[in-house]
Amino acid sequence: GSEGRREQTFKTDQDNAIVYRDPEDDQLAMKAASYFEEFARRAIHHLVNCGYPLCPGEIMATNPKWCQPLSVWKGYFRKWILAPDPKELLHATIFFDFRAGFGAEKLAQELRNYLNQLAVKEAIFTFHLGRQCVANRAPLSFFNNIVVEKNGEHKNRLDLKRRGLTPFVDFARVLALKHGISETNTLARLEALVKEQHIKENLYAAAVEAYELQMQLRLVHQLDQIEKGIIPDNHIDPAQLTELEQRMLKDAFGVIERMQNVLDQLFPVA
Repeated sequence: GSEGRREQTFKTDQDNAIVYRDPEDDQLAMKAASYFEEFARRAIHHLVNCGYPLCPGEIMATNPKWCQPLSVWKGYFRKWILAPDPKELLHATIFFDFRAGFGAEKLAQELRNYLNQLAVKEAIFTFHLGRQCVANRAPLSFFNNIVVEKNGEHKNRLDLKRRGLTPFVDFARVLALKHGISETNTLARLEALVKEQHIKENLYAAAVEAYELQMQLRLVHQLDQIEKGIIPDNHIDPAQLTELEQRMLKDAFGVIERMQNVLDQLFPVA
């Protein structure tokens, strides 16, 4: 997730897992499982004390499913890639942005290499990811107005992370997987894509500018909330932005449509 991409902000929770070397026999497997269960429990406890809340979806190493030897992790990715279920894949994308945080980085690198080799070969996998990206339309109306929530807790506000930034993250991820790029950070992925000539220079420049603008607006919004004693979130009120900021934000959302046009060409519906 965002921590794997180095893109977490003041609104974040824990998303972590453990991969360890495959034990040589059943006895050692039991010992390893017991050891890493306790290791995960302590690590997660320390992260909570550091201010990182628990993940509501239990995407943490304390969940036995996400504390496994390398061979099991390879099996997870193999299933996600070779037999992609659109609904399951939607929730699994968080794992495709993993990076090593501590320990034997060679295990994470081996898993990344395995993932890249599979993803490059399996066109149906990247097709499903690409079509999911296209489904998340830009938050602009027919008359080029910013689309906000019409009712509920966040009425007249826009979820800048989900509606604005996520399309850039998804675009960079699917093309990175398609072309075997190991970078996880969104801007680093875009840079690698343009260097390898998978996207055009003008789209790269526009995407970087649009992404950085939204991240700045998001951070300023969250800092303002913290100063007011409010728990930070990603819901901004476009009406509180200056006219220049509103115009720049609309331009940023226009880049989403350009990226989705690229994906429509790469992953056309028959």
